[in-house]
Amino acid sequence: MFKFTYFIFVFFTLSVDASTFLSELEELSESGDMKAKLTLSRIKLYELDTAPIPQSLDIFLKDNTQRRVKKRLNDELYSTYKDHLISSLGCVDGENCLKKVSTYQVLKSERGDVCFPGTNCEFYKCMEKKYSCQSEGVNYFTELAYPTCSTYVKNISQGYFSEKGIEWIYEVMVCLQKGLVKECDLDNSCDKETRKKSCDHIVDYTLNFHPSCYLESGVGVCRLPLKDKINIWRTVSKFLTRDEREQAYRVVFKCVIGELSE
Repeated sequence: MFKFTYFIFVFFTLSVDASTFLSELEELSESGDMKAKLTLSRIKLYELDTAPIPQSLDIFLKDNTQRRVKKRLNDELYSTYKDHLISSLGCVDGENCLKKVSTYQVLKSERGDVCFPGTNCEFYKCMEKKYSCQSEGVNYFTELAYPTCSTYVKNISQGYFSEKGIEWIYEVMVCLQKGLVKECDLDNSCDKETRKKSCDHIVDYTLNFHPSCYLESGVGVCRLPLKDKINIWRTVSKFLTRDEREQAYRVVFKCVIGELSE
């Protein structure tokens, strides 16, 4: 027990890399540690150590489930949330400050253009346009955020998720986008000395912010049906960087601790 507790302390505080975490976890599991065994079994079940294809659920979900969830979230975005942004950032065009640009929405605030969150993945195209991170060698928006988001939407259409899973995915989608707006626009924390530093800051911020969206959106990833959890992790696995994979392990571990404490 002490060895496992110390190992988790080191992993969470000193940021042990994913491969080291797995090898150490396997050693603890072989020694008979139950928490280590359960954590390792979840990681392998979700195939977070590989890059697999999700399994289809034997559940037919009608389109109205998706429409209902998206409508609820969009109603809040285009009323309470939009009013909050305008109140905080101002508007350059009276009541008409929300504009469609290309495939995404932009709020024309007194502090500049703000990429407006939504129940789709176009927000990340807006963020890439705004910060031009790919040209700085930082591919977060183009190779992680947008592809992962788009794959979730595709897998929803193919019936991989339950109603709770669909709701969780869209809740997380909006949570992640709102988080970036808060950090970059409301808190004005993304404007650094150089574009590269701005992009690096965004990546660091998202790494730390993502787990809270996974754990707290909808019913929380830990309380989703097992097949949803399997398909969620298998959806994101192939896109994860080393640092993102570490965060995924942390979320899985928190779920395991929650299961054992119930």
